[in-house]
Amino acid sequence: MELTERSSQLSLLERRLADLFRTGASPTPTGRTMTVLTGPVGSGKTTLLQTFARRACESGAGVLCASASRAERTVPLEVIRQLLRVAPLSGAGSPDTWARLGRLLDAGALAWADADDTDHEETARATAAIGGVLLEMAAQGPLVIVVDDVHHADVPSLRCLDYLARRISGLPVLIVLTEAPRTRPWRPEVHAELLQPARLHRIRLPLLTAEGTFQLLAQRVGVPVARVIAEESHRITGGNPLLVQALAEDQAAAPRPADHPVAGESFREAVLSCLYRCDHLVLNAARVLAVTGEPLHGNLLPHLVDVRSRATLGAIDSSTSAGLITEQGLRHPAVSQAVIDGMTAEERARLHLAAACLLHEDGTPPARIAPHLVGIDELAEPWMAQTLLDAGEQALLDGEVETALRYLRRANRGGVGECLRARIRSALARAEWRLDPQAAMPHLVGVVAAIRAGHLGSQQAAGPIQYLLWHGEVDRAVELVIHLSERADSADPRSAADRLVTTGWMSTFYPGVMVDRPAPTVAARDPLILARVKRGLTGATLLSAVLARGDATAVEQAERALSTTGLDDEPNMWNAICALIAMIYADRLDLADDWCDRLGRNAATPRYPTPSATLAALRAAVTGRLGDLPRAAKLADEALSQLSPKGWGVVIGIPLTVRVRALTFMDELDAAAACLQVPVPPAMFETPIGLHYLHARGIHALAAGNPEAALADFQLCGQLMNRWRLDFSGLIPWRTESARSLLRMGRRQQAGRLVRDELARLRPVHVRYRAAALRVLAATEDGPDRIPHLRSAVRLLKQCGDRMELAHNLTDLGHAYQQAGDRRQARIAARAARALAEECGIPMLRPGVSTTRVGTAESRPDTTVVVHGLNDAESRVATLAAQGHTNREIAEKLFLTVSAIEQRLTRIYRKLDVSSRSELTARLRLHRAGATVLDPPRRGADDPGRRPPGPPRR
Repeated sequence: MELTERSSQLSLLERRLADLFRTGASPTPTGRTMTVLTGPVGSGKTTLLQTFARRACESGAGVLCASASRAERTVPLEVIRQLLRVAPLSGAGSPDTWARLGRLLDAGALAWADADDTDHEETARATAAIGGVLLEMAAQGPLVIVVDDVHHADVPSLRCLDYLARRISGLPVLIVLTEAPRTRPWRPEVHAELLQPARLHRIRLPLLTAEGTFQLLAQRVGVPVARVIAEESHRITGGNPLLVQALAEDQAAAPRPADHPVAGESFREAVLSCLYRCDHLVLNAARVLAVTGEPLHGNLLPHLVDVRSRATLGAIDSSTSAGLITEQGLRHPAVSQAVIDGMTAEERARLHLAAACLLHEDGTPPARIAPHLVGIDELAEPWMAQTLLDAGEQALLDGEVETALRYLRRANRGGVGECLRARIRSALARAEWRLDPQAAMPHLVGVVAAIRAGHLGSQQAAGPIQYLLWHGEVDRAVELVIHLSERADSADPRSAADRLVTTGWMSTFYPGVMVDRPAPTVAARDPLILARVKRGLTGATLLSAVLARGDATAVEQAERALSTTGLDDEPNMWNAICALIAMIYADRLDLADDWCDRLGRNAATPRYPTPSATLAALRAAVTGRLGDLPRAAKLADEALSQLSPKGWGVVIGIPLTVRVRALTFMDELDAAAACLQVPVPPAMFETPIGLHYLHARGIHALAAGNPEAALADFQLCGQLMNRWRLDFSGLIPWRTESARSLLRMGRRQQAGRLVRDELARLRPVHVRYRAAALRVLAATEDGPDRIPHLRSAVRLLKQCGDRMELAHNLTDLGHAYQQAGDRRQARIAARAARALAEECGIPMLRPGVSTTRVGTAESRPDTTVVVHGLNDAESRVATLAAQGHTNREIAEKLFLTVSAIEQRLTRIYRKLDVSSRSELTARLRLHRAGATVLDPPRRGADDPGRRPPGPPRR
């Protein structure tokens, strides 16, 4: 061990040595015949003593060295024998003296072995004889006697050293001892005689300072690493040099550089070495403190170390514990872990059981008892499993899900009654659901059986029923609600309130399931119970207010709801989710985005996959409506990656819907189609989430050139919404989307009727959907009549912040202005549309679908032929190419590069099996009036007449 911050102590010893040679007599004219180095275990006393002994030898003094140990302190005269063994090497004494001393030691050892008391007359004579020989050796020249760890020395040796110390005044002898502070000396009376203050010169070795810790680390791992880890290393070790060196060894052995101290095997061994060299009281106290985590003067320590009085523990401090124990307990978690690792499993279990029993008897809260119950082998007492359950439920309320799982899993493994086991499984399902909803399903099976058996009431069943709804297990959930209603106690209004809340949420999640089923009534019209129901259904009420009534004040209520709850508040999580969704439906996307950020900053939300994934999905929905398509697709993908498809349950429709819409609008139709291949639970289509999924799927079908499939999805949305009594235009604008599909199919009048019906139904708060309806309405009009509708749509879209739809509307407005001959306004709208398209990641802007009453497609250069098998972008390029435009002209019209046009034409030729523009024109039949739809021919792999398409014309 290197000598760090020990130069002053070494200088004092060297000064004593110099005095020894300078006077030729005792270096202690004041009568202080001994020097004692005092310091905690591991503080470097032995290293300092060995360094001094080498320098004494180099100076020409005789040096006699010995080292005491706990294992040999019952061996009589062992320390004196060690001094005798090195005497020939040091030149102290003569062969006759050594032989005579050896005989005296043998005789003295027998005398002490037979004596019952150390003050026996025979042992006193032996002490005098041995001390006399030592005096003869001391008189022959400068002599230095060093004894390490004198606190472990055997009593006869201490007696002999005491005899010598009292008689060396005036002789050239220096006695140097080392000792570590003890809680109680082994033989206090003997130590007191030897270490009398009047003859003692004490040199103290404190633990290292923070600077000393840095210096010692720098010697072992280099200055750059030491500078990074020194501060934390000092906190871990307290400045104990032995522990600092062990940390340095672990740091050097680490596989990769770390920016923090690495407490590994060397550190663990060093901690245990220090404790084993301290008193047994310190070792036992350290074990108790490691297991209980209590401070030094906590209530458990006196009982668990089995001391007669608390005052005995007062001797334990930093000096007697090698700096490992402070007033707060063990100084660092790394120290605690090292102590625990040094215990057997049986020792740990015994202490945990004793601590748990003591805490239970004192009425301690379950959260303090549970960590000890986890560490025992058997839950022998009935209160143990109940305590674990209570602690687990409290941990869930505090957001400590991993801790709750540890307690609840241990409780579930114990032998408990059916009622208690049902409650444990219910709590386990809640905890598992936070991390992975799929992992909660095995517990839900047992919970369902327990509810049927009457082991759980309405309050305990509310959570499991919601998890069943999440996973699409609607029939089971309905069965449980009916069972709870039939078994309900009419005199218990609180249970009735819980059932009302449960059925209310069931109607919100699955509006077609409970519509015709009478909800349970509250027997007692207690205002507090009614307030409980209202509070429990806050989110559902907000959704109804926005969708059914278009109530703008619901946004303020949603903000109040979010200010008092969050996604980490599991019982009220759905209120928070629905409050966010209400903001989205009300087109307050700025507020919704701000609240997503606030909820994301909650420390508990990012820690657990389920609330984190749900928040990411909602944030993706907000971002998509704001028109930031690449970010919306990325957020939806991040949300999907946090849970497995089965773990998402029916809620998987939210991120899938956002991703499909974003990819479709970014013209990545193949990627969107791949998202639509992800399996979804059939029960999803019984929820409002399924409506949004159908809406997105219809949009994709429309963009892919399949308006019939799109119309089918949109009309299915309308049928479900009518059946569920949710035909609110603010939920899904199925009439507007159906009208868009009908326009693609050439059914203009029917489209116009639908979109006008939609406009009549929309509430003022639904500005986004009103703008979309106005755009479609404009597509049903001719000439300048389109402009007022499109200008109104642009104004509304600027109000709600949907940049993507605004870009498309501006494109339509630009084309309308161009047709009306107002080229200046057309250029202004086109430039604004292109700028927004770049921000939103839209690769192509195209005008909305329009049809003509008379004339051919050739007579209207802005007409786009819709071709089955081609998406909208490809249809637009194919139409312009068939009309005779060059690639450069097409690129300028569509605001794309020439290369992009060439790539699209190559795909069009391949899909339509044509090789030239003349064949493309013939295939699209542009010479026929009103011919706007074409099915591409089927191609066989063995068609001998098929030719590969030629290069596109520039």
